Amino acid sequence: MLNTSLIEEAIVRIAVIAVTVGMVVAAYLPMPALAQSDDHGTHMSQAGLGQAYPATVNLSQDPNWLVYGFQRDGISYFQVNDLAGRVQLIVGNADGTFWILPAGETQVPVSLPGQPSPVPAKAVRSVVYRGSNFVLVRYSAGSGALWAIEGR
Repeated sequence: MLNTSLIEEAIVRIAVIAVTVGMVVAAYLPMPALAQSDDHGTHMSQAGLGQAYPATVNLSQDPNWLVYGFQRDGISYFQVNDLAGRVQLIVGNADGTFWILPAGETQVPVSLPGQPSPVPAKAVRSVVYRGSNFVLVRYSAGSGALWAIEGR
């Protein structure tokens, strides 16, 4: 005959394990305030702009760079960090108008749709981020580089 207290203890242990697993899984689900979307599937955060490693999704398509998306008051910001977490540039975008925020330790040259800069000769083009209405590209030539916002 089975001992009733052993069965009850086993049921309680299984219930505790199930609740614990549920809490762990729920902790990894995105929270609405930290995972806003630009309506094109890109997860945009509302906090952490300027941080080395903000608590948001890396959107970069290039393994050498980290790109983080933020959105506030109808304006989108895209922060580019190197792998050491140093901010390289922050792009602002509102209704197709782009600008660069004064961020990071050094000023990097950026070509904007309304203010294009010449691409260095023999530069290698690398797509760092591809969004719904623009592409962020890095043209590297020797020790220099030009970042470019290109329309789609």
